[in-house]
Amino acid sequence: MKLIAIITFLLMNAFSVFGMAATPAWHTSKIKSVYPQANGRVVFTFVDDAPSCPNANSPKYHYLSVGDNGVTQEGLNNMLSVALTAAATGREVAINFDADTNGCQINRLLINFE
Repeated sequence: MKLIAIITFLLMNAFSVFGMAATPAWHTSKIKSVYPQANGRVVFTFVDDAPSCPNANSPKYHYLSVGDNGVTQEGLNNMLSVALTAAATGREVAINFDADTNGCQINRLLINFE
């Protein structure tokens, strides 16, 4: 038991030291807009704003970019494809984003077809 407590303490400190501690939040809504930018980032806005996204934009911006919140280029391409499919078919998406950042960086995106 003592070993588990020590390992837990060390992991918690490691995340805070390296800035890897994020507050993941889920949000489900239809996509209002998709705005690809010249720097490779993609901005999403949603019909319903995510209450846990701290940015002050109206509607709130959610960013998808390589290197932010663990996103790779392949991940960005896959999520953008799913997002455009959802928008074109009028389906809701569920996103997981970092609620500790003003950019509300997306890490995962899900579309249900049921």
